[in-house]
Amino acid sequence: METADGTAEQGSGKPGKRSTRRRFLRGAAVVGGLGLLAGGGLVGHYVATLYSPRTDPQRGALALTGATVLVGTDLEPRENTTVLVTDGVITEIADDGDLELPAGTETVELGGHTLMPGLIDLHVHLGFPQQEPGEELGPTDMPGVVYEMARYVPSARRALLEHGVTTVRGLGDDHTWITEMRRMLRDGELEGPRLYTSGPLFTTPAGHPVATFGVEPDSDTVRLPSTPEEAREAVRELATGDYPVDLIKVVQERGDAERLELDPIPADVLEAVVAEAHEHGLFVTAHWGSEPDLTDALAAGVDGLEHLEARGVLDGWPEELLAELVERDVPVTPTLAVTEVAVSAEEHRVIRDRLAELHTAGGRIVAGSDAAVPGVGFGDGLHRELELLSESGMGPHAALRAATSEAARVLDADHLGAIEVGRAADLVALTGDPLTDITRVRDVAAVYRDGRRVVGS
Repeated sequence: METADGTAEQGSGKPGKRSTRRRFLRGAAVVGGLGLLAGGGLVGHYVATLYSPRTDPQRGALALTGATVLVGTDLEPRENTTVLVTDGVITEIADDGDLELPAGTETVELGGHTLMPGLIDLHVHLGFPQQEPGEELGPTDMPGVVYEMARYVPSARRALLEHGVTTVRGLGDDHTWITEMRRMLRDGELEGPRLYTSGPLFTTPAGHPVATFGVEPDSDTVRLPSTPEEAREAVRELATGDYPVDLIKVVQERGDAERLELDPIPADVLEAVVAEAHEHGLFVTAHWGSEPDLTDALAAGVDGLEHLEARGVLDGWPEELLAELVERDVPVTPTLAVTEVAVSAEEHRVIRDRLAELHTAGGRIVAGSDAAVPGVGFGDGLHRELELLSESGMGPHAALRAATSEAARVLDADHLGAIEVGRAADLVALTGDPLTDITRVRDVAAVYRDGRRVVGS
């Protein structure tokens, strides 16, 4: 018998401030580095596998016993419970002592622990380097940035696992680079969380992130269609080409006169993107910046929304918009962890009030951190997001579901997000109870990915 005694590295979760200039430097530097990597895939593959050797999935039987297990999509706590895993899949859940374990079963005693599903972060940018608030990238940083990218960001992959994040959704990265990393993670050539990706994002030459981050218009991180025909062609290439994506992301943001005016995607082009994506069975999520942008996105038929904003209205949701979000069951990823460090305290308060109003009305809220934005760490950023969701009216239970079963629904991944028979054994053992105190998600003792222990000893 062995015990789960590993611990996860903890982040401070302290907010900071970021600047437009720093975001520009980050974007320009990273996209330049990715351009080099996109043309040198074989070199990148060699370097990555040299430092992250191939991993093998769990084989045989594994019994996790003695824990309080958060069972099912509603995270029902069951004390003194055994979870049996066979070849990486959950095959039995029963009271301790009620199962006849197969011969040769490895048994791990988790008495005093809570066993929950692996966390899902629905908004990350693996192609951007991690920065602290106030830090700026310069020319001397580029060799390290490019080396990290050539290895497919091992520090980010490790940090996510150490914080119990076993699945992520990338929303705006170099197309070839991110889809190749997804393949290597899927095939076991790299250690890390499962990866779903939109690849590049759809925007305009004077839109975010071209005009805000300095992303090159001809980079593989963006698509800039100017007509409905170009939009449909770009989506078809992403859906059916050599590097197919899992979803489509669009940026619909006008900016404002006080900060920076931006060009949104024209209505006919946006509608073409969404229509073509739906023809290929792809989910479409939209970054938006103001209520006119939100109205545009909903009118075009997008399936999900990224961020919550306070621009223009300080008195809550317009009744018709709130009703539409609830009626259509549109999943909203608020990314409170980034607004905490990016906007004024008053704006952040308004955003949290809008989240509480949406939750009370029955809106669908899911969890994503926007990790890689300065001040939002990989893994730690999602922990902070869950704390903010809980504090903003959702409470620990709904917040935890937002990063497990509800997040899996967004991914259309019924094999993830819950401890149920037939689902993948992506599991996290905690030394505390996150249903009574959401901050206890930080108390990671062990992490299992497909039944194989990747954190803890």
